[in-house]
Amino acid sequence: MDIVDKPVIYVIALPIGNWEDITLRALAILREVDILACEDTRMTGKLLAHLQISAKKLVSYHDHSERGKAEPLIAQLCDEGLSLGLVSDAGTPCLSDPGYRLLQAAHARGVRVVPIPGPSSFTALLSVSGLPSDRVLFVGFLPRKRGELEREMASWKQGRSSVVFFESASRLVATLTCLAALCPDSELCIGRELTKRHEEILHTSVAEALVWAQAHPCLKGELVLMLGKPTAAAEQATVAETWISLLAEAQIRREAGATHKDLLQHFSHLSLPRKELYTRLQNLFAPTIL
Repeated sequence: MDIVDKPVIYVIALPIGNWEDITLRALAILREVDILACEDTRMTGKLLAHLQISAKKLVSYHDHSERGKAEPLIAQLCDEGLSLGLVSDAGTPCLSDPGYRLLQAAHARGVRVVPIPGPSSFTALLSVSGLPSDRVLFVGFLPRKRGELEREMASWKQGRSSVVFFESASRLVATLTCLAALCPDSELCIGRELTKRHEEILHTSVAEALVWAQAHPCLKGELVLMLGKPTAAAEQATVAETWISLLAEAQIRREAGATHKDLLQHFSHLSLPRKELYTRLQNLFAPTIL
């Protein structure tokens, strides 16, 4: 095992389904740390029993408790010179799991934080998706309210990235319905029960994925999904839609008294060629020739 002066925090990735995915380094750290901060002590306890690791102090550390527990835990580590392992129920901590407040407090106190990398459903799906992975946006869990969900998805059209997100089985149809209205032909990869006995990886279009989800109403658990980045044709269509919307708004503002300079300032935040923006807006003020 690595020799690191205490106090120290190890961020330990645990298997996402198949317990044999535990790394040798993670095993060594789990055996040696003084305290384990766990999302669910019962879940971690089962894994430790399987790994034949006993007499370990487990501390509950989850979404509802981390705000109040982060500072006291760091204080304890510093005062007593201890090592702590941060784990989630499965996968890598702090990827849509608790932990960042603890690490913020650690960095503020100068406590060393050491990554023990390993399994993650995010990277597991990324590796088998067959979708472009040179530029990836990870958004974790999506908003639950319809309006917020639509705005989140609409923002993806402005980027040039594949998008990875988590979703519960109970909300899958609603999420895919919203996504299908936006980009039905885009490529989508869905990972379910990754690394487990009933692992399923579906590579299809958004529209076909919606049909599949509607035909499987009894799915359980959480899924990880990866949406392929927009094609060149889709990007061109998005840019065209942006110009149509922009010019319609510009016309309304012009009729309300806005100047060419006002409009340039108003639309300056958009990622559009400035010269083309200048010319298109200037044309609104050009006199009509009969």
